[in-house]
Amino acid sequence: MTAENTTTSVTLGGRIQAAREAAGLSPSQLAMRTNVQTNTTRNWESDRSEPRANQLTMLAGILGVPVLWLLTGEGFDESVIEDTMDETRGIAGRLDRLLVAHQKCSVLIMELLQEVNCLQNKIDIGGMEVAEASSQK
Repeated sequence: MTAENTTTSVTLGGRIQAAREAAGLSPSQLAMRTNVQTNTTRNWESDRSEPRANQLTMLAGILGVPVLWLLTGEGFDESVIEDTMDETRGIAGRLDRLLVAHQKCSVLIMELLQEVNCLQNKIDIGGMEVAEASSQK
């Protein structure tokens, strides 16, 4: 890590920020993955608030660092963060593309459902017209 990152790693917030940056994630990407608002991740990183225990565990998993290191700064070789930066960025990029594709698929599914419902309504109306015509004979 750079000297700047080492000095910011003194606090929980600094370690969260250092690990997030090493993972190649923006605050908003981390927020999306932890299911919190972007302001929440910024507050964690600036030590204005701290994540709950379950969020801390999730953060450690997402960022690829031990919970103990996030809490105390001990028990983890910070050079490991640098060693995994490229790999993590690649995975994060693929995950982001997958999320976009998922959103596009959701939109297409909804459009197809609407089309199917319209066609079903036409079939139902057509069937009623045929039944009425048959009953009038």
